[in-house]
Amino acid sequence: MPHVFRLPDIGEGLEEAEIVEWLVRPGDTVVRDQALVEVLTDKASSELPSPVAGVVLTLGGAEGDRLQVGDVLIEIDDGSVGEPAMPEAPTPVVAATTSEAATGRTTSGNRPKASPATRKLARERGIDLATTIGTGPGGRITAADLDTPAPTPASVPDDPTLGQMEPGRHALRGVRGVVARNMAQSWSEIPHIHTFDELDASLLLDLRTRMQGMGREVTPLAVAIVSAAGALRRFPLVNACIDDNKILVHERVSLGVAVATEGGLIVPVLEDADQLDVFAATTAVAELAERARAGDLTAADLRGATFTVTNYGSLGGRWATPIIPPGQAAILGLGRIADRPTVVDGAVAARPMLPFVFGADHRLVDGDLLEAFKRSIVDDLTEPLRLLVGS
Repeated sequence: MPHVFRLPDIGEGLEEAEIVEWLVRPGDTVVRDQALVEVLTDKASSELPSPVAGVVLTLGGAEGDRLQVGDVLIEIDDGSVGEPAMPEAPTPVVAATTSEAATGRTTSGNRPKASPATRKLARERGIDLATTIGTGPGGRITAADLDTPAPTPASVPDDPTLGQMEPGRHALRGVRGVVARNMAQSWSEIPHIHTFDELDASLLLDLRTRMQGMGREVTPLAVAIVSAAGALRRFPLVNACIDDNKILVHERVSLGVAVATEGGLIVPVLEDADQLDVFAATTAVAELAERARAGDLTAADLRGATFTVTNYGSLGGRWATPIIPPGQAAILGLGRIADRPTVVDGAVAARPMLPFVFGADHRLVDGDLLEAFKRSIVDDLTEPLRLLVGS
């Protein structure tokens, strides 16, 4: 009798998932806990393990199909007689995404351990993972093991694969499909307002230089994060969202920080960011970015952001109109710091100027609140020593 394995509820209240890649085919013999399929939801990429041992009979859909929770995913002949018992399905091994990228997990059986992002990179480079030695935890293969280091933000514009696609019609699926759905939801549901300005970053850069001379790392991004977290505590209506036609003011201040990876832009979360000083924030952001690029984030690392900071200046950008993620009321975008003319004591001088943009949900945030929130952060970035008092 076939064992019918249905798409489980992976969590987060999601009702459907997309089949990204089948890891088995009809006729294959599988063991219990062997990875069967990689599926993608709006929250995470997951490899679903087999609840039984046996022979694969049928697959419940093709790669690219979207299934509802409870739909038949796969049928396996487990050798049972009569009405099969339904053993408890092993917990799916989840690799977090945001709207744009998958990360790592372990697998079972003889299949090499690697994240979907690493598998994708291996396919693009023509590398057989079965012949690759993994240096990650438990022998997991990382991007570094493929001898193709993850690109730094500065190298992204020179990537020969960037923006490449054959002419014709292509299915809007996978990570790009998730991006499209999330961005469409944000742009259609949230009435955005943006305010643009720039500030003199001389003291900000001076702080970084002085701290490096003392053996301590502080980045402008970390200063912006700590300042934003404090401003969110001072103006809780910005640390809110509209949910089910009600105003939900978040109890915690948790900041999403956009990170460029080989698989796209992902946004890991610094929980309780208002409890961090600039030094702890610098370390935490560096660790999150490293784990993101190595594919080592978990689904929990990408949940619960109440505000987002995106540093598109790391890619060379100056101005942008960042889109507010669902469940948030505002976003801060930081451009590239560069010497630009400004007026100092009545004379034009070249100073390192930091362009920035605030986007806000106009249903919650009016212009006066947005400007007060902005001023709180600008004051800290202009004179970052304000944040070191008591550190």
